[in-house]
Amino acid sequence: MDKKNRYTELKKLLDSYSRQYYLLDDPSVSDAEYDKLYNELLAIEKEFPEFKTASSPSQKVGAKTSKKFKKITHSTEMLSLENAYNEDDITNFIDRVKKLAETDDVQFVLEPKFDGLSISIKYKNGLLVNAATRGDGHVGEDVTQNVMTMNIPQKIPLTAELEIRGEIIMLKKDFQELNQQREQNGEKIFANPRNAAAGSLRQLDPEITRGRKLYLCPYAIISSDMSFSTQIEVLETLRTCGFNVSQYFTLCDTQEEAYKFYLNMEKHRADLEYDIDGIVYKLNDLNLQKKLGASTKFPRHSIAYKFPAEKAETTITKIIVQVGRTGNITPVAELKPVTVGGAVVSRATLHNKDEIEKKDIRVGDRVLIQRAGDVIPQVLYPIVNERTSDSKPFVFPDKCPCCGSLLVKEAAEVAIKCINLDCEAQIIEHLAHFVSKNAFDIDGLGEQSIKYLFDRRIIRSAPDIFEIENRNGREFYLQNAEGWGRQSVENLFTSINNAKNISLDRFIYSLGIPQTGRSVSKLIAKFFGSYKNMLENIRSENYDGLLSIYGIGESIVEDFRNFFKNEHNITVLTRLAGDGNNPGYVLVSDMEYIEEGVLSGKTVVFTGSLKRFTRDEAKNAAERLGAKVASSVSSKTSFVVVGENAGSKLDDARKKGIKIITEEDFEKIIEKN
Repeated sequence: MDKKNRYTELKKLLDSYSRQYYLLDDPSVSDAEYDKLYNELLAIEKEFPEFKTASSPSQKVGAKTSKKFKKITHSTEMLSLENAYNEDDITNFIDRVKKLAETDDVQFVLEPKFDGLSISIKYKNGLLVNAATRGDGHVGEDVTQNVMTMNIPQKIPLTAELEIRGEIIMLKKDFQELNQQREQNGEKIFANPRNAAAGSLRQLDPEITRGRKLYLCPYAIISSDMSFSTQIEVLETLRTCGFNVSQYFTLCDTQEEAYKFYLNMEKHRADLEYDIDGIVYKLNDLNLQKKLGASTKFPRHSIAYKFPAEKAETTITKIIVQVGRTGNITPVAELKPVTVGGAVVSRATLHNKDEIEKKDIRVGDRVLIQRAGDVIPQVLYPIVNERTSDSKPFVFPDKCPCCGSLLVKEAAEVAIKCINLDCEAQIIEHLAHFVSKNAFDIDGLGEQSIKYLFDRRIIRSAPDIFEIENRNGREFYLQNAEGWGRQSVENLFTSINNAKNISLDRFIYSLGIPQTGRSVSKLIAKFFGSYKNMLENIRSENYDGLLSIYGIGESIVEDFRNFFKNEHNITVLTRLAGDGNNPGYVLVSDMEYIEEGVLSGKTVVFTGSLKRFTRDEAKNAAERLGAKVASSVSSKTSFVVVGENAGSKLDDARKKGIKIITEEDFEKIIEKN
């Protein structure tokens, strides 16, 4: 594989893994595996800088926020930390800091690198005002009500406006108790304390968060109204305010002294109450911190010295495949139990089909596993010289272990997936997307409500939503439906009835077809024109014309085709909207596009980080005014809207002589129209 193709593959892998980690709280690879791929991507970007764009994982922090939560814009960007893996990395870091600080007289505070969810909590006049997750570094998810259920000071003896930043974690013992309870209830267990903490905090119902034991480990105070001289002073102030500051921090004058602390923490990490995956080296002098500033992704004054993954040998007793919430099929090795890093391990991820084949992993193999302390362990490689003579290669299934549907490998993804809309392993995720704001927009059906109705067999697939009122009557809420009152039920029925009229593009988007987001849904809807025409083309498997649409490539068409190869999905489609002879539950209107607008006939490209809009908001505003929004600069581009840290698209626009405007200019166009 050439470097360009490998680079493209790495971007897809890392974007997919980031989404699983930050947005779904359901990672499929360890931090060590992610870091390995990330460093490979950095090496390629160093060799071929022309490959790097603003969309590269090396230029992004965290992931986009979930649509389930309100948004909070951070007053100061929340960055991630650069990683170090050996003493040479630390030497280079310290030398770089001294050079930038223009002094050799530097001290570092060493703190545990907590394995949790980053949080920013705002206080004003001493009172807790709001709390937000890191999100993409600029905008986070509003989790204020959830944070207020935790044992965190809601009033502090500081009147200045400030933000406390730290990590939300779950103790190991509380994690074990939670998983035992979930296993008894037949619920999916969390892979590790970090996932449990993130999943518990990012709940729509604060009472669920209240029932989980979460802790804040603070490490920073952000304020323009207060001045601190050192990081040590910050930590002591946090402790004075009633926060549970870690006792495991120290001030070091030399690299040798710091390394001794690192080794001691590594040795005793298994004995701690919580998971840590390294030690943070942080410049103690806050004025020097400000002087050093930050890169696109990392502050220059700090680095995370990661612990090496812990390893052990054991035997694979069985290989099973699991279906994730988004349909990804993940193979898992069941192991003869072995202790790794203070934890008993009986399972390890095998990542995907390609990984099994590449490493030739088989049932009965003696294998080396590693546990990085962040997700379920992974199998590094089989010990082939201990393999028995009757050993056979593992045959990856071609059907979903949950619903029996044929599995597919999507054109733009690495993973093999089940794309059956009625697959029980992922139905909650499908239904939550189906009723979301940009799809059917049904108020009153959040993920928890959907799960409640699904578990009680009131709804089992998307069309069932439109049968709730008739099948169960207006008294269905009397069936032990916690949280449902007469008025909330009436509101739900009204919302469902209002949703029975939907535009074709929103209908297509609601189905959750891979690679078919809002903009692609609009293009497909405009091409087919009507639901009837789309259904006829689907049934005759006639998709060739889609390739003629500007903005739709072969991989999108292939995913569209694969989606409707599944008979279950066509059944859902026709139950919803009928087939011409039999009416469905909803009326899908033919597409009508307004061709007039101040930007009609214009093609717009956005690049860089926008401050006044989310990318979706900017895109919607441009399309509302008649523009077509493209993902790359070409000779057809009318103008490029530039935000902060713009990348190669800005360079392309300059080379091609394309008009360039600021975000402020774009906002003025919107305000006038």
